[in-house]
Amino acid sequence: MFIKRFKNLAAFKPYFKKHIKLIIILISVMLIASSAGVITSYLLSEQLIGITNELVSHTLKFTLIIMVVITIHHINWYLWSKFHYRLSSKVSSDIKNGIVANLLDTKYSYIRENSTGYYLERLNDVDEIATFIGNVAGTFVDVLTNFSFLILIYFLSWQLGLFFTIGVSMLFIIESIKVNTDLRNLEEVKKSSEKTNSHFSEIIHGMKDIKGFGIKEEINLKMKDYNDELLRKTYKKNTQFEFISRIGTYFQWVIDSLLVFISILWLLPAGEISVIVLLIVFNYKGLMYETVGFFSKLKGYYVNGDYYSKRVLEIIKTPYKETFGGNSKNIKEGKISIRDLSFSYGDKRILKEINLEIEPNTLNVLVGSSGSGKSTLFFLLSKLYDIDKGSIYFDNIDINDIDEKTFRKNICIVNQEPFIFNDTILNNILVVRKDANKDDVIKACRLANIHDEIEGMEKGYDTLINENSSNLSGGQKQRIEIARAYLKDCKILLLDEPTSALDSLNQEHLFKTLTKMKSNKTILVIAHKLNDYSYFDNVYDIKKLS
Repeated sequence: MFIKRFKNLAAFKPYFKKHIKLIIILISVMLIASSAGVITSYLLSEQLIGITNELVSHTLKFTLIIMVVITIHHINWYLWSKFHYRLSSKVSSDIKNGIVANLLDTKYSYIRENSTGYYLERLNDVDEIATFIGNVAGTFVDVLTNFSFLILIYFLSWQLGLFFTIGVSMLFIIESIKVNTDLRNLEEVKKSSEKTNSHFSEIIHGMKDIKGFGIKEEINLKMKDYNDELLRKTYKKNTQFEFISRIGTYFQWVIDSLLVFISILWLLPAGEISVIVLLIVFNYKGLMYETVGFFSKLKGYYVNGDYYSKRVLEIIKTPYKETFGGNSKNIKEGKISIRDLSFSYGDKRILKEINLEIEPNTLNVLVGSSGSGKSTLFFLLSKLYDIDKGSIYFDNIDINDIDEKTFRKNICIVNQEPFIFNDTILNNILVVRKDANKDDVIKACRLANIHDEIEGMEKGYDTLINENSSNLSGGQKQRIEIARAYLKDCKILLLDEPTSALDSLNQEHLFKTLTKMKSNKTILVIAHKLNDYSYFDNVYDIKKLS
């Protein structure tokens, strides 16, 4: 029942189980700290009795014992903090690595449907999950320690013990309402925060267009609307939380007042308790209220932990996974066969029964107007999209039968808008081939006609690329992407509008290089329009392929 209630949180059990030894140590120091806390409640009562009855030796003895016990308690609390941080850091790292690994296995078409904020917010949620065990263990120590004081009150006066049990139960109901209300408001705040973060990310990445089109005011107003919405929802969350907290605090004062009335009007006159017992109870009553807060925190850890877990599992357990076959046969020739291929975006038909045969060791170009489906065809050839209808074959092997490693090894795509990492130029190119070295990179860059420009930079190949590659021109980014493809050395090379950011000189250099490379690979270029088609063995118009 418990596992079923918090099934999302339970799904992260394997991440914690990996660090079971650390969890055992954490629980051990927790139990020592808890035991010291429980003993302290008895020792403090003895100390108070000694002070009230002016028993000097008795008071000094228990004061010294308390000092030793408190020292043990705090040492173990420090150890708990140390191991808690270590455990949560390790678990957080494991979960985040899992998120990235699963994200890389997710279908590109699904990733495009979600915003940057959607993923960043869920990445931030990981820490709330990773700290769960430590937080629960630490709070459980507090609950056990403070609960021992309630047991002590029962020993002193069962009437007052029952009174506090009823009062604490009422406070717990109030705290439960607070936790549930806060969770509902948290969900709304998270949704609004995702939109705000996504729009801010768009501003950073689209700064050139924002300035270029003079739309700063419009963008700023939109950001203001998102921020205002987030402010309203955050304000509602915080004010409702504070309102219910005030009700709980007010109810504590009601309990205090009732305690005085019961003691003065009934228990003391009837001889059920002494003044000393009443002083002890008054000294410990604050701990009773803290116990309610700790129970509330425990519930909050479970409820919120399950909520955050559900959000993270949307990435880790997504059903939209890439699928590959089991055929590991290498693509030796590089023949491409497209048969009756159709694809739609929703109800909009983009490709209709496309048929195309591309022979090995040829340089080919596919032309067509914007929106005709050229890039979509490339997405299908590179398995970024799944085929709706029809089939694609490489060397007469169905694209869906090829395993992932073989597919990525043999088929490479140069995208129209390449992504350059916030790293050095050297590492940005080396990333596509683990066994390559700097000499291999230089050779690829010479082929891409980018080597001299890189060497002209202050740090050469060790030049750090800014985030969003703002210190590179469009042509430089495109040629670095082309250098990656040369270094990867795939049997089938697909280039999506590779000349869109290149001047005429670099275009000519590219086509001359591709002409030389076709001797051992099949090359397909897509373009809106070219000035010179003489380098190509075949020119295909996508409209005529249906």
